[in-house]
Amino acid sequence: MTTELYNDGAYKNAPTYEESSLLQQTWLIKEIIKPELPNVMDHVEKCINQLSSPEKFRMPLTNGNSVSVNTSGAAPDSTSIKGTITRQAGFIVDFQAIIKLPDFSRGKPIVLKMDLDKQFPLVQINAIITNLSSVLSLFDELQQLSELHDMKLDDIHTFHNKIGKILELLTQSITLLQNPPRELVFPHNNNSFLNDNFSESHDICESAHHLVNMELVLFKNEICLDIRNLTKVIKKPWSEIDSKTGLSFSDKVRDRLKQDRNGKIAEILKEEGLQVEQTSMINNLISSFSATERITLPQASDLLARCVTFNGRVVTECEKVSITTSDPTLISVSAKLNGLENKISNHFVNIQNLS
Repeated sequence: MTTELYNDGAYKNAPTYEESSLLQQTWLIKEIIKPELPNVMDHVEKCINQLSSPEKFRMPLTNGNSVSVNTSGAAPDSTSIKGTITRQAGFIVDFQAIIKLPDFSRGKPIVLKMDLDKQFPLVQINAIITNLSSVLSLFDELQQLSELHDMKLDDIHTFHNKIGKILELLTQSITLLQNPPRELVFPHNNNSFLNDNFSESHDICESAHHLVNMELVLFKNEICLDIRNLTKVIKKPWSEIDSKTGLSFSDKVRDRLKQDRNGKIAEILKEEGLQVEQTSMINNLISSFSATERITLPQASDLLARCVTFNGRVVTECEKVSITTSDPTLISVSAKLNGLENKISNHFVNIQNLS
């Protein structure tokens, strides 16, 4: 018995793979993503409104939420801070505190009061507001695309690319809440918070041998304040900075050690014109009080590890206190943004998987 197959033309109009993919992507956009857009956009608007709110949030600064680091031998709890900080939208509008650093001016309290006419911009918050405003505009464009009666392949690609851009902006915003950009942290911030906002208090934050640095950023959804007591390096050539490159002696030596992993510190120091003395009690004592190039290898290693080029001078950090203060707005916005990122990421992947 034999069987013969006949082509009756029933599958002539079956969709190709590309056509089937387009149909599935169109269905996903119109039936799943489009109905969610108004609610998603509402969440973005709420985040913008929260971050832009004119309401003032006054938060305490106390030792109870601080971490102290002291390299001078003083007890960590002898470092203290008490005061308040006030945020309005993307700005710090008031800061008042009494700070005590044991190694600065023999522990004399530093009284800081922010100038009344000054506002310190929180760059991270303002960048997030800008990002979310762009996200809203992109969502408007997605709505317009999703309402097309007959979506073409180019429309799907455009839709997918815009979702990818939204996802990128949301991820950037979440990262900004978690970690500050490099230019906002020590030693790259040029002490801008203290220098630009405390005209009456600025002079009391520098002595003949020390300098106070204040760093104010967002970190892990909280406002974080780091206060450092910096020791000015006066020993030559460690205190010198190249006017052409902006690099200190220690910067140059560290760069050479990075380039030559097998290089020896003593040999590099000698090539840079620094004579390294043999380690002994007498030499250690003499070089400790000398302002010239005389130094022992352990002392040179210590300076290489601790010297920092900051605001046109060379310093070492001798003590630091870190304060974090909980801001309910930042916590709320962070939760919303993480939820949005997860939802948009799923849509992005689903469209991609159907292509």
